[in-house]
Order: sequence, then C-alpha cells, then structure tokens
Amino acid sequence: GQNPNSLPAQLESAMAKKEKVFNMSGGQQVRDYLPIDVAADYIVRIAVQHDVLGVINCCSAAPVTIEKFVRDYIRKKNAETSLNLGYFPYPDYEPMSFWGDNHKLKKVLDGEKQSNC
Repeated sequence: GQNPNSLPAQLESAMAKKEKVFNMSGGQQVRDYLPIDVAADYIVRIAVQHDVLGVINCCSAAPVTIEKFVRDYIRKKNAETSLNLGYFPYPDYEPMSFWGDNHKLKKVLDGEKQSNC
C-alpha cells in the first residue's frame, strides 16, 4: 500500500530495476522516518489506551537527512546504487526540516509497561 511516489517506493523501484544511479535532490532535507509496521503498531496502541489524551504524534523523534536515509536504505539492501545528488531541486512547498515530538507517545508506551507489571 506504499504510495508509489514516496521516496522509499521510488528507491525500491530503482533497486528492483538494478538501476546504478538514483536521482534525487541535494538530500539535506531533514525528516522523521518510521517504518510502517512500527507506525501501525503505535497507532493501535494509542487507540486502545485512555490515559493520554489529545494529539499524539506517531513518530520516531529522530531527525535524519534524506541523504542519510537513502544511503542507509541502500546499504541495508546491499544494493549497488549510487546517488545523483542535486538532480532535482528542493521543492518550494516543503519545509527543509520537519520531524515529530514523541513525548506523549512515550507516555502511552511507558503506561503499557507499568500496567503489565
């Protein structure tokens, strides 16, 4: 169900086609990536609890540059893909830095640990 226009989907597609070069922006944008299985688990855990109220960010709170994310992804997949940094301009409709605050999420997860004692 991954959006085919998302960065991970585009990267997966390039690696599946054994493309030697992956065109991307300069890669200095900072984002908060969370694997979908972890995000889904967090959403369920948030939904079934009743102690922490209001908006709860489902995030890693671990900012990473897009370049580092892509390089790590390629390394984990043992792909032989190099980056063509700066091929695409930075989009003017996105902030250069954007990541979440998981303090309330931690309260949810810590609350589960305490109730299981």
